[in-house]
Amino acid sequence: MINDVSNNAAVLDQYRKPSNSDEPKSNELGRDAFLELMVAQMNNQNPLEPTDNQAFVAQLAQFSTVEGIDKLNTSAESMMARFNSASALQASGMVGQSVIVDGNKTGLLLNGGIVSGYAELEDSAADMVLTIEDKNGQLLEQIPLGSHGEGSMSIRWDGLNLMLDGKIVDVDASKLNRQEYYKDEEGEPVLDANGNKVPMPYPSGEYVFRVNGMVAGKAEELGMQMSSRVDSVTMSKNGGVILNLAGGQSASLDQIKQVLDE
Repeated sequence: MINDVSNNAAVLDQYRKPSNSDEPKSNELGRDAFLELMVAQMNNQNPLEPTDNQAFVAQLAQFSTVEGIDKLNTSAESMMARFNSASALQASGMVGQSVIVDGNKTGLLLNGGIVSGYAELEDSAADMVLTIEDKNGQLLEQIPLGSHGEGSMSIRWDGLNLMLDGKIVDVDASKLNRQEYYKDEEGEPVLDANGNKVPMPYPSGEYVFRVNGMVAGKAEELGMQMSSRVDSVTMSKNGGVILNLAGGQSASLDQIKQVLDE
């Protein structure tokens, strides 16, 4: 506690800085003001009733606490700035890569690229079927996937070939709805080494994966999240990192479920 200071306002005038009406008001007692008040108390204490030693020690402890908090705040701000810079540098390495974003239902397939889907199965599923739709919801293909155990499941598709958890799915191209084939300069079908026509993949565009299966004897749709390409990285006003995705979407780092190695 600070004694007798309220009765010696005139003495404190020598420590006060000229008032500036344009400066914002503050109710916080800063380090310098705290020290000035303590010195004023020492200079103007009642000789007949000097400041109690315990009270003076308590004031010093308060000053030490204020000083420590001030240094702690400065250190925390410095650490946060370095952390934000490191996060931005790490995120910049994701530019050009595809990521699985929480809540993203549409994936972008680029020419020669891959579109991916990701699901976290809470239980094993049987008789799974992958349905591929365009961005307007038009049904394009339905491909059987078999069974899958509990846990993460990833599907990758290049417009023709399909992979489930990194393993190639045997897709019968003759049973696909799309029956487009490469042709040579004379308009004749291009043939592979076995004399079969070479199918053309689906064109670039946005696609949706839906997977249905039997879970505990009941038909269910398994939630799929789709991949997006990272076009650029932006630092937000609060210091966070924002990933700008193809198609005009954006996501924070904590929304990224998986980074794809293409």
